[in-house]
Amino acid sequence: MSIISLSISTFSLSTILSVFSGLKDLNIKFYQNNYPDIMISSFNGKDIFFHENVLNKKMRSIKGIMCFSKTMEKKVFFHYKNEKYFFHLKGVDSKYEEVMNQFKKITFQDKNDKNLSHNKLDLYVGLSSIFPFLFMDKIEKDSMSISFFSYKKNSFSIFNAKKVRIKGLFHFNQEIDQKYLFCDIQNLIKKNAFHSLEIKIHQKENIDKIKKILKKKFGQKFRIKTRTEEERAFYKVINTEKIFIYFLFSLITVMTAFNLIGAIFILQLDKRENIFLLWSFGYSLYRIRRIFFYIGVLISVFGWSIGVLATFILSLLQERYHLFKIGRKIPFPMKFTIEDFVMMTCIILIVGLFISFISSKKIEMNYSSR
Repeated sequence: MSIISLSISTFSLSTILSVFSGLKDLNIKFYQNNYPDIMISSFNGKDIFFHENVLNKKMRSIKGIMCFSKTMEKKVFFHYKNEKYFFHLKGVDSKYEEVMNQFKKITFQDKNDKNLSHNKLDLYVGLSSIFPFLFMDKIEKDSMSISFFSYKKNSFSIFNAKKVRIKGLFHFNQEIDQKYLFCDIQNLIKKNAFHSLEIKIHQKENIDKIKKILKKKFGQKFRIKTRTEEERAFYKVINTEKIFIYFLFSLITVMTAFNLIGAIFILQLDKRENIFLLWSFGYSLYRIRRIFFYIGVLISVFGWSIGVLATFILSLLQERYHLFKIGRKIPFPMKFTIEDFVMMTCIILIVGLFISFISSKKIEMNYSSR
C-alpha cells in the first residue's frame, strides 16, 4: 500500500509538471508563429513618420535583420446590407508575408472591376471568417463598406470609408482569421506613415543585442519590444502556478508518506521477536535500525520509479496517439523535461528518506530501555 500510494503521488506530480512544460513549449511556438521577433511602435499610439529611404538606410545598417514590415491597425465596423460586424483592420505592406511566414494570402483576379478598384478599399478576408457568402458571385458588391474612428487634433470623428470590396483571402490562424481584415497599408494611411514596424531577425542572431542597436538608431521616443518580452506575462503565470504545484504536491507527498510510517511500524510489530533475538545475540540497535531504514528507502525508490515509469509511458502514448485533446482538435501537450524530473525526484526521495529515518528511530526508542 505504501508503494502504491507513493507511486500515485509521483505519477500525479510528474504528469502535471509534464503538462506545464508542454504548455510552455506550445506557447513558445504560438508566439514564434504569431508575433514578430521585434516590434517598434510609439508610446502614445500615434502615427510614426519616416521617409522610405531614411527607414531603409537605418534598417539595412543593422546586421542580423532579415526583413521588416510597416503595419497599421484600426478597429472598424464592417457594413454589409443592414448588418454591422466588428473587426480589427490591419494594413500591411508587401514585406509582411516575409516577416510572418504563417501569413498567406490569395488575390482574386477581377478583370471587370479594374475601374472601380481605384474608388474602393481592397480587403482580404480570413478563410475562417464568418463571411463565406462574400466570396459568391451573387454578392451585392455595392453593399459593403467600413467605418472607424479617426483622430483629428483633440477630438475624434467617425471616418466613413469608401465602398470596399473583397480582394482576396488570407490565412494566419483560426483566431486571426475570424478577428481581422487585412488591406494594403498605402490605402489606409498617408505615405511614409505607420503605427508599428514588425521585424524578423536571423535565428542565430542575439535578439537583445539587436534591440539595443535599434534603441540607439531610433532613440528613446519609441517602444521597442521583443517577442520574448511579449511572452513574459505568460511565463510569470506558468512559473507561479508551477511553484504552487510543487508546494501542493509536496504536502500531498508528505501526507502520503505517512503510509510509509504505518508500514514500517507494522513491520516492526510483526518482527518484534526476531528483532529481540538479534538484539540478544549482540546485534546493535544501530544496525537493526538501519534494516528498517533501508526498507523505507526501498519502498520510496520503488514507488518513485513506478510513478515515473507510468508518466513516461503516458507521455509517449500521448505524443504518438494523442489520447487527450483540447477542444477535440489540439493534442494536449506533454513534455517530460530533465528539470522537472530532478525536482520531482528530489521531492519524493527527500520526503521518503526523512520518513524512513523517523520510522527507524522507533526501534531505538522501544528497545534502548531494555
